[in-house]
Amino acid sequence: MKGKNEFTEIEIENLKNLISEKIIAAPDKQKGIRNKIRNLGFYYSDFSTQKNGYDLNDLQKLIDNHEIKIIENNNYKSKKIRTTLLLLY
Repeated sequence: MKGKNEFTEIEIENLKNLISEKIIAAPDKQKGIRNKIRNLGFYYSDFSTQKNGYDLNDLQKLIDNHEIKIIENNNYKSKKIRTTLLLLY
């Protein structure tokens, strides 16, 4: 897996906005948008071998099938802080 399968609520909203933007963008703009999506840790290829793109319905199916887990923003911060503290010791 190149990316991750746990996203905060804010990250999911950002993914939804970027995927919507990607769908209507001109082909020369889509690559930059896909890079932003990947920077959030989402690689559709982690979940599918489909090569003809993806849309909001595909993202929602991943969420509904529990392939993508939505975590609370507070849990994410706590997890990140604990990981950082463990690395310090």
